[in-house]
Amino acid sequence: MIAPQGCHGGQVSGMTRRTLFWLGPLVFLVHDLEEVFLARAWVEQNLLLIAGTPFEPVVEAMGYEPGKFGLVVALATVVYGVIAWSAARACQPGLSLNLYVATVLTLFVNVITHVGQALLLRMYTPGVITAVLVFLPYTVAAFRMLRAQRLLTATTWKTSPLMGIGMLAALFGLMIAL
Repeated sequence: MIAPQGCHGGQVSGMTRRTLFWLGPLVFLVHDLEEVFLARAWVEQNLLLIAGTPFEPVVEAMGYEPGKFGLVVALATVVYGVIAWSAARACQPGLSLNLYVATVLTLFVNVITHVGQALLLRMYTPGVITAVLVFLPYTVAAFRMLRAQRLLTATTWKTSPLMGIGMLAALFGLMIAL
C-alpha cells in the first residue's frame, strides 16, 4: 500500500503525499464546523455540568459564539492552508514539515480530548463525531506516510509538540480576545 519514496511520489493507501497534506485544512474545517454550529447550544443546554468546574471560566471567556468562533476557525484554516502548501512543496525534513507534523499532532490530541470529554460526560459533545470519523483516520494516514517516507526525524519529534502547543495557545488566545 505504500509506494516508494520520492519528492513527488510516495503514497499511502493510494493517496499522494501532496493530496494528504492538502486534505489537512479540509478535515480541520469539517471538524470545526461541527463545533462552530453546535458548541454554543450545547454549552447553554449543559451549563449545570460546567458550573463550578475548572472549565467554567474557560468556557465563559471563550463564549463559543458562532460568529466569533467561525472567524477564528476561518483564520486557523487559512494558516493551516499555508502550512499545507509549504509542506507539500518540501521534499525533506525541516521547518515546513515540522509545522505540518505539529498540526497533525494537534489534531490527534483533539481526538483524544473529544473522546475523553464524551466518555467523562457520558454524552455527545460537539466535535466528537468528526474527531473520530475524520481526524482519527486522517492523522493515522498522515503519520503512516511520514514514517514510511522517513520524514519524522529526532528534531521533528522535539520541535513539533512545542509548535503544536504554541498553535493551541494562539487559537485559544484568539477565541478569548475576540
